[in-house]
Amino acid sequence: MTRQRQLNRLFHLMVVCAVLGPTLGVTLLPGFRMTGFRVVLFLLVAGLIIRRIRHHSPELSPLVPVRRYVAFFACWAIYGWVSLAWAAHLESGLKYSSFLVMMLLLCLSFPYFIHSSGSIRRSSRILFGVFFVLVIFGLVESLTMWHLPVSRYFGENQPYPTSFFTNQNDFATAITLGLPFLVTALYMIPMRRWNKGVVYATGVIALVCLLMTGSRSNSGFALPLAGLVWGLLIPFTVERWKLNRTHLIKGAGLLLLAILLVHLLTSILLSQHSRDKLGSTLGVFQDLQGWDFREGGEEELKQAASGDQSIHTRKALIANGLRLLHQSRYLGVGAGNIEYYMQGMPGVDKTNIHNWWAEVLVNFGVVIFIPYMALYFLLLYRLWRLARVKGPKLPSPWIRWGAVSSLIALIGYFFGGMSPSTAIHFTPMWVVLGFALAVVAAGSREREASSPRGRDSA
Repeated sequence: MTRQRQLNRLFHLMVVCAVLGPTLGVTLLPGFRMTGFRVVLFLLVAGLIIRRIRHHSPELSPLVPVRRYVAFFACWAIYGWVSLAWAAHLESGLKYSSFLVMMLLLCLSFPYFIHSSGSIRRSSRILFGVFFVLVIFGLVESLTMWHLPVSRYFGENQPYPTSFFTNQNDFATAITLGLPFLVTALYMIPMRRWNKGVVYATGVIALVCLLMTGSRSNSGFALPLAGLVWGLLIPFTVERWKLNRTHLIKGAGLLLLAILLVHLLTSILLSQHSRDKLGSTLGVFQDLQGWDFREGGEEELKQAASGDQSIHTRKALIANGLRLLHQSRYLGVGAGNIEYYMQGMPGVDKTNIHNWWAEVLVNFGVVIFIPYMALYFLLLYRLWRLARVKGPKLPSPWIRWGAVSSLIALIGYFFGGMSPSTAIHFTPMWVVLGFALAVVAAGSREREASSPRGRDSA
């Protein structure tokens, strides 16, 4: 086996361990768990360093098409460590900065190891296998009420599936990130009928698990947004010859069948509490009205229209976070220090800000947040250019599928990112972001190779 193949296998093993999370690990010290992801990441980095020393070459050419993101990630990591100079709680800052470096390395490993449509195909099969395990275990978990030790419901007879995650919101966000890849694969990737059946069934089970989590931000906001984007993209990302009456009727029939199956299964499996929670989604809009950003301001506690106080709490967390941002001169409170400052602040009984976008803004300030959002939108634009059906020569089906799926998933994450308590170590987000960068890099190489200049230099 060549060294490159060994590194590729380590990369895929790292991705599997990253998504399955702390379940694959042991607690060595209080507050420290040695996970499979950390071990394999260390081995992969060590292997790359050894190869670098032996070949006397940095071998960074795979990252050239996404060099802006590499440069920004490096600046982000450096700024995170620099921010410890004014961080009030150094231990939290060190822990958070270490997580940031590991997640950035995980993200950049995708464009580094995935070079072509063939490697996209191989990696996608592995990622599908992991997603399949997540949702199947989530379904079994809900039926048997047996939870893994990492689950918040471990040892309790609770019907809420958390799968390999700590809470059901994380599991729900992972589902909404993965569903676009399944749905678009059914008509964009050439597959055998049996494989399409497995993908279709997995998508139905994933939808059932999503509803059983009771996550309103994902079921009521992220999923509809992703569905809307998917519907709007179809005329621009599917070849004209496929948009005939036969295919449209077949697609509508499969969609209707999926809705009926999900309705049937949830009518049997969905707990009453989850029904009540999902049924109160419209009340969230009322709870979102009225914000108090005044210094020291505290909202009067009102009866929540959605049935619980979680929306009021999240509003207070964001309002307090923005006050902290203002007090930090918009430089951020320092990596991982939101929780330290949030203790005892008005209107909250939690310390995590429960919003990824606010987490980046308050921890790192506008210095990081503005370029982060600019590059995020740039990535969406580059995915759109690869996804659309335009030009004499289209990218390969696997690259176009990856572009469409990543585009839908990352747009849906605008709401999905408001569900996890913190996303710094929420690996599914970093995996999808890294996969999107890999698709952009592979698409750029393919276009360059097919251009007249690329053929002449070949």
